[in-house]
Amino acid sequence: MTVQTVRRTGFTLVELLVVIAIIGVMVGLLLPAVQAAREAARRMSCSNNLKQIGLAFHNYESTFRTFPYGFMVHTPSGNLGNPVFTNAGTWALSILPFIEQQALYDLYDRRVPAYDQAEAIGFPAAIATINRQVVSTPIATFVCPSAPGAAESRIFHANYSADGFPFTAGPGHPATFRGFAPSDYTANYGLRGIYRQLAFQGAGLPVPGDAATDGPLIRGGNNIGGLPGVGSSRMADILDGTSRTIVIGERTGGAEMYVGRRRVTTGPMGTRGPLNGGGWADILNGWHHTHGSLQNDDTGNLQGPCAINCTNLRNRGWHSFHPGGAHMLMGDASIQFVSESVEALRFAASLTRNGGEPASLNN
Repeated sequence: MTVQTVRRTGFTLVELLVVIAIIGVMVGLLLPAVQAAREAARRMSCSNNLKQIGLAFHNYESTFRTFPYGFMVHTPSGNLGNPVFTNAGTWALSILPFIEQQALYDLYDRRVPAYDQAEAIGFPAAIATINRQVVSTPIATFVCPSAPGAAESRIFHANYSADGFPFTAGPGHPATFRGFAPSDYTANYGLRGIYRQLAFQGAGLPVPGDAATDGPLIRGGNNIGGLPGVGSSRMADILDGTSRTIVIGERTGGAEMYVGRRRVTTGPMGTRGPLNGGGWADILNGWHHTHGSLQNDDTGNLQGPCAINCTNLRNRGWHSFHPGGAHMLMGDASIQFVSESVEALRFAASLTRNGGEPASLNN
């Protein structure tokens, strides 16, 4: 009698479950590493964006012997001008030729505002339309890849007539625009408010006044809307040293408002977007003081000791989606990644151009 041996060609249910469990554990171990690698790549890309902006600033300075203003407010001249209208430009608009965007820069006519109301107050519709198209164009150099959402989906509405802001498009016309392309980088306009007090008082030092805590990118132009020009922004005016002074930093821009990483869509904070300076051509992108904020403040009304990654609200602090901190562009075109827990006086010192503080990010 012959005995035949039957060989199994598959897995038992128990073996299959063990294999699936092992694969699950391996995926669980690998996924954080993959996510960390992706964030490292995004963080490097973000740093490279700021490096390109820094080189553009230096090329601009070499050409014009000054840094661009954070923002410029002026009355347009020429036959297209309107004597009651205030036009505006930003640091980002000024450096377009130096980040390989000469063609876009050449399309923009500074004599005509990129506002919804341009035609209503007598400006040529054809030029106004082109200007609006220019400032609605997403530019990769101004967008951090770690920020959520594609740049094309973050086009947002600005309203300069809200909240008592002094600029209007003319008698009876608000100044609004429904198409700014985003910028995740904004100008350092200086140090103000509670954060300034906490930084200096916490170190046992007297609290300096506004003149000693101005940032390097300031306002130019004439006295319109009660906001006089405040002088030059030359390299030589950064008396604290270019390697010790922040020029541009990360602040997540666009239509969304954030408290930490959490998006806020309701309440006072949720309605601040139109005045947040979230676009590269938005005048308010060049007007950002650091007042500090509190963690988890959904109102946006409270100042405090947090300056990095607590909110992207203008005039409060700096904000990114990088774990642990945010990138800052220094005046010498170097890039610093500043921790969320940075010492207050050390960070405050880097936000002023001529304060002479005894601390900096570099020592």
